[in-house]
Amino acid sequence: MSENILLTIKPKMNSQNIGNKARNIAHLMEIRGLNIPKTWVIPWHIFSPNGEAYLDQTELIVNSLDRFLDPKKAYAVRSSSNVEDDAFHSFAGLFLTKLNIVGFENLIDSIFEISNYGHTQLAENYFNKFHLEKNNIHMAVIIQEMVQPLWSGVLFSQNPMTGAHEIIIEVVAGEGTALVQEGFTPERWVFRSGGWVAEPNNSTVPDHLLNIVIRSAKKIINKVNNPVDLEWVYDGKNVYWVQMREITTLDSYEVYSNRLSKDMMPGMIHPLIWSINVPLINSVWLGLLEEIVGPLKLKPQDLAKSFFYRSYFNMGAFGEVFSKIGLPSESLEMMMGFLPKRKGSAGFRPSLKMIQHLPRMVKFFFDKWLFVSRIKKSLPLISEQLSAFSEYPDPTESENVLVEDIENLYQAMGGIVYLNIVTPLLVSMHIRLLEKHLKAAGVEIMDFDLFEDMPELDNYNPNIGLSELKDLYDALPNDERITPSLNRAPQNDFEEAFTQFIREFGSYSDNSNNFMVAPWREIPEHVMDMVRTYSGHGQRKNPKVGMKSLNTCFYRRRLIKLFYKRVRRYTIYTEKIGKAYIYGYGLFRPYFLRIADWMVEREIIGKKEDIFYLTWDEIRKILLNSPNDNFSEIVEQRKTEMQQYRDIDLPEIIYGDDPPPIYSAPVDRLYGTPTSHGYYSGPVRVIHGHEEFKNVQNGDVIVIPYSDVGWTPLFDKAGAVIADSGGMLSHSSIIAREYQIPAVVSVKGCMKLDDDLHVSVNGYTGEINVLDTTSL
Repeated sequence: MSENILLTIKPKMNSQNIGNKARNIAHLMEIRGLNIPKTWVIPWHIFSPNGEAYLDQTELIVNSLDRFLDPKKAYAVRSSSNVEDDAFHSFAGLFLTKLNIVGFENLIDSIFEISNYGHTQLAENYFNKFHLEKNNIHMAVIIQEMVQPLWSGVLFSQNPMTGAHEIIIEVVAGEGTALVQEGFTPERWVFRSGGWVAEPNNSTVPDHLLNIVIRSAKKIINKVNNPVDLEWVYDGKNVYWVQMREITTLDSYEVYSNRLSKDMMPGMIHPLIWSINVPLINSVWLGLLEEIVGPLKLKPQDLAKSFFYRSYFNMGAFGEVFSKIGLPSESLEMMMGFLPKRKGSAGFRPSLKMIQHLPRMVKFFFDKWLFVSRIKKSLPLISEQLSAFSEYPDPTESENVLVEDIENLYQAMGGIVYLNIVTPLLVSMHIRLLEKHLKAAGVEIMDFDLFEDMPELDNYNPNIGLSELKDLYDALPNDERITPSLNRAPQNDFEEAFTQFIREFGSYSDNSNNFMVAPWREIPEHVMDMVRTYSGHGQRKNPKVGMKSLNTCFYRRRLIKLFYKRVRRYTIYTEKIGKAYIYGYGLFRPYFLRIADWMVEREIIGKKEDIFYLTWDEIRKILLNSPNDNFSEIVEQRKTEMQQYRDIDLPEIIYGDDPPPIYSAPVDRLYGTPTSHGYYSGPVRVIHGHEEFKNVQNGDVIVIPYSDVGWTPLFDKAGAVIADSGGMLSHSSIIAREYQIPAVVSVKGCMKLDDDLHVSVNGYTGEINVLDTTSL
């Protein structure tokens, strides 16, 4: 009996001489529910080392074609060597594929041409480049029934450029040669963690086709262990999978985002601030992640990276943890309001991998549901620890004692940092749940009064104190309207109230996460500027609907009331914890400035502020080891770099550890994320810091890099807010909603606008139109 030359490819095919491409098709056939065109393969042992068929086999090939194939049908003829489409080399484009071949004579010509194609000069050059043994190539040939496609596409189970765990689909009309060979620009979709994260505008590709492709892709991904790319075609009725290959040279990059870090560690960060903040804050984040999934092979410094002295969080590290428990990799940013829920996403999707983490997850969520009891227990103890430190350290203390004080303060801050991260997260999550149920009741959360009858919140609002100070100040005779001295007893009611205000809010500053910035207690003249210019016209305005007037069914009302109460309770604790954190964190400043005095005296640095250009490790080296390094040169180099990078534009997302190219571009229209509804047109007032607060006039569109409680007085005068950073739950967004003025945050390039430039702000779409471009 003659040898069977044309082998039908079947599931679990074990032939060793059919090549990787044929073997991959056999693997696809093992997956239930996939349509695979009928496919055959001619093993490579049929062909001589030069690619021609042995003379005694040629007739058998012809007979096999006659036996299995229809000369009137069209076929695809493809290479299937032992070297292409493996884990290390794809040989993409080096071997031949021929489509729409009709008739046995044409098939025979195509088979011989493909079997010999591995011996071309092009293939030889490839072998030489990668130092491969060219004599080891063996070429089988695939024959596959053609499917006449309306649409063709490729699908990557993992991003081949970044290593991100997302499905990428590229589609063209007609045959796939336009996609993989002819250089056409396809329409492109990106699917990640249950939803579309990118898709083309005005696509004519039917939605149901994309849904079929995604469902089939998930089956393939669950079955195949390695990242693959696949080719598919759609004939108007069914999707057929025609090829699968492993993605070669796949690099897995870290993915860094500044969406969250721009709110937590905004602006340019000096080396000393970075060396304290990153281990302090990221140790807490790492601990939270390990609470959920157990020990991780990460260090606190792995969770963040500085690019051009700006902070970026390593969202790849966070994403891996969330993916393990069935959540989208961007869940952290979504919970904080920086990213919307994805289109088409079904939310939480439990997975088999999640089961191993279930006990930890249950413990984690139970602990956070009862977190109020932990706050009540921990906060007084932490406050007591912080009271051991002074805003005015003893100037007679030795440098070694100062080092010990700073290290003890660092340890004490660990507990308050934990509370300061977890409590706002709980507020955010509960607001999301409340928003969902309010929407079901026909009420938008922006129209709902979360904080009705909560006068205790005023204790944490510096505007209340400023309003009282303004009244007392206006009652003073002109010759007494001076900045009170904090070094003597108050002389009148105003000075007494001013001293009390500094006692309450003196730790506040422009940036509560940067102890380089002077707190209000150090610059009482800044507080006086705020008092003098305080207008008092901006008061909290109650939204239309309160809890008492909410009209909905009993079941829905009970759920809304549950989350309403929890949001209010956690908001109060967030304010208490935030105030304690600002106080404790701000204590780093006076201790480091005492060390700076010592360093200036010994001419290690030129002036006190230079200490912020050194890291904590470098400072300890100076203090404890009598260094030989020239730290003054290091300081000057970093000063030059920070000045050079001051006005550059950086992307929100950076892939990999290499810094991106930097450039600046003019703008006449800006876009951002709308976070408070309304329309407004007015003059721009760009505010970089507290020294410019006094420049704001009633009705200005304030443009700010970020906002925390120290910026609250600005909102009293603003007609609208534009912020370089932030999300739905950033400070600037919350305050803007309370004062019912439009706000757009995360507006790239807004800090380059000029004062008095007129702009219109659309708080619904996030669009900012420049009405006068002469200053751009």
